[in-house]
Amino acid sequence: MSEPVDPYELRARQLRILAGLHRKRADELEMTAQAGLAARSMRKLTEVLTEAEVREIAEHPDLAELNVQLDGYYEDPEH
Repeated sequence: MSEPVDPYELRARQLRILAGLHRKRADELEMTAQAGLAARSMRKLTEVLTEAEVREIAEHPDLAELNVQLDGYYEDPEH
C-alpha cells in the first residue's frame, strides 16, 4: 500500500516545476532582447563602415577619379 501524498509536498513540487518553466521563458526573452540590441549595434557598425569607405574613396584621388568614371559609365544616358 502506498503512503498518502502530502498536499504541501505536492504543491511545492508543482510550484518548482512552474518556476522552472518561467525561468526557461525568461531566459528565452532575455536572449531575444540581447539579439535585438546586437542587431542595432550591427546596423550602426555597418553605417560607420559605409561612411568610412565613402570618405576614403572621396579623399583618395585615384579612387575618386575611378568613382567618377564609373558613375559616368553606369549613368542613365537619357539624363
